[in-house]
Amino acid sequence: MNRILTATLAAATATVMSVSGASATIFAKDYHGQHQVWNAYDTDTQTYSMKFKDDGSKDGFWLVVSPGPNPKTNVDEYAILYGDRATNRITAYTYDGQNSADSFRTGDYLGTFENAFQDGGNGRTMFALDVSDINAALDTPEWAGVQFGVETGIWFHQSSGSNFAYNADGTIADYSFGGQMWLDTANQHTSVRSCITNPNAFYCKAGTQSTGGGNGNGGSVPAPGGLALVLMGLAGFGLRRKK
Repeated sequence: MNRILTATLAAATATVMSVSGASATIFAKDYHGQHQVWNAYDTDTQTYSMKFKDDGSKDGFWLVVSPGPNPKTNVDEYAILYGDRATNRITAYTYDGQNSADSFRTGDYLGTFENAFQDGGNGRTMFALDVSDINAALDTPEWAGVQFGVETGIWFHQSSGSNFAYNADGTIADYSFGGQMWLDTANQHTSVRSCITNPNAFYCKAGTQSTGGGNGNGGSVPAPGGLALVLMGLAGFGLRRKK
């Protein structure tokens, strides 16, 4: 049975930072060509953002990002995100390191982002997630959650014919699909992006400025989705949250 990790956050939507002059380092990696995937991580607000091509043929995904290695084979180091377009939610678990979509059966449930997806323009879909609680979920030196810096790795499978079933507590009961595409990389160099020169980029929020230069991709991002979590104690689970 999956263990459910606790957190104090229960808000469905985080507040947009409105204090002007705030700074952050935003690392980004674009995957062009047939994949057309763009993703970024804001180290200050711990916001992970992604934009991807959406031709209507894919209605789900599973996703793991790392600060360098290909996420596969690395157990309990990263979070895996399950995207369900039909219900507009993203559900997070600890990734079990297996080359399959079954971490929801064996991993720890980390929470659910409701109303996760937004129109990214030009036939693209986007989301922005406040992953600070996920990044603090396990008190182990290996745990990275959802974050990256000067390098990144990604394991991203978009699925078609996706069917998600959920339990009453928000955990995934089942996930099946008909077809899939995939993007697997390791040790990819990122670039530092600027919200000063391109404030409407998909990874920028109101009131934030990145510390580096570079150009982003157009779009407009809402407040990052907050993590709605089921609150349960960890006694007897052998896992502790970071303090």
